[in-house]
Amino acid sequence: MCGPYTGSAVSHGSYPINHVGVSVPDLDKAIEWYNSVLGFHKLREPSFVDRTIVPDAGAFHVYPASLQKLRIGFLSTGNGVGFELFQFVEPSTKEGDEANFEKTYTRGGYFHIAITVPDCDETINKIVANGGRLVGKSVPLFDEFQAAYVTDPWGNVIELITGSFERIMSNR
Repeated sequence: MCGPYTGSAVSHGSYPINHVGVSVPDLDKAIEWYNSVLGFHKLREPSFVDRTIVPDAGAFHVYPASLQKLRIGFLSTGNGVGFELFQFVEPSTKEGDEANFEKTYTRGGYFHIAITVPDCDETINKIVANGGRLVGKSVPLFDEFQAAYVTDPWGNVIELITGSFERIMSNR
């Protein structure tokens, strides 16, 4: 059972996003990529969880019995939202199981994460230079903002946007 929310006061009576979890096939490379490209910082060393050693670990109460080993990295974004990276070790991600925007954009579920950046084009160039890619084109929003979809090197979709969500959507 979840305990009571003990965070600070939030606007409009809503709860803040605590963290986002993303699956990657190589945890160490992903930690380095998100740190060097988007400036996320590592909060602590990654955890290795093995069902044969710690059968009661929290992950094993959530994931199916087929999961035997995983690694988890813990990062933080510029505004303090947590960013967990999961590398499933046993069983591992198989070739072709990576995120693929063009093949799966119509499926239900979470679609992308959005990162507020000061300059879309500069960030796109940095992402592409470091193994990610641009999806489609950069687009203007309300003559004041810009947005673009990119992927990390593992195919996870990231929206780059030059204003806060509230500022962009308010008073339109």
